[in-house]
Amino acid sequence: MKKERLLLIFSLILFFQITQAQLILIDGETGDYKYEDVVNVEGVSQNQILTRAREWIDNYYQNIDSVRIGDAEIETLISKKITWKFIQKKIPIELFIDLNIQVKEGKYKYSFSNFRQGKLFYGKLDVIPLKTYIERFPVRYQNLAEQPIDEEITTAITNLEFYIINGKMEKGEPDW
Repeated sequence: MKKERLLLIFSLILFFQITQAQLILIDGETGDYKYEDVVNVEGVSQNQILTRAREWIDNYYQNIDSVRIGDAEIETLISKKITWKFIQKKIPIELFIDLNIQVKEGKYKYSFSNFRQGKLFYGKLDVIPLKTYIERFPVRYQNLAEQPIDEEITTAITNLEFYIINGKMEKGEPDW
């Protein structure tokens, strides 16, 4: 009987810890939100990767800032509108994210960082860090705010990899 109670208590504690877990990836050094990885793409040259990454950005995101392209790197500020549900109310937010793609022969490194929430007024950003924005809500609702952002960035990463490998956008399911 005592073992069952202890197991039940342990299970509840574990459940509450998992439900309070952070969804958006956090950089261990800075504590900021950041998605970063190196992807190998055999058979694709450095120039092809750079060209395809630029085309993908133009097709997938609305660019806020001019895209800076070097010999082996792309840097840009991107914007994405996200809607998340807070209790029964849908809250639209606009995210501003720094995107950096570095390329080498047969591989590239992407970095989605510096997540901010706000608006663009007359060409100037009026934003706050996304982490600060999310922390304003009760803890039990923070995962609800993070979930659509994590899904969006995860989808973008998958789509970017598909585009760089295949040179075309991935066909998604029909939007009914």
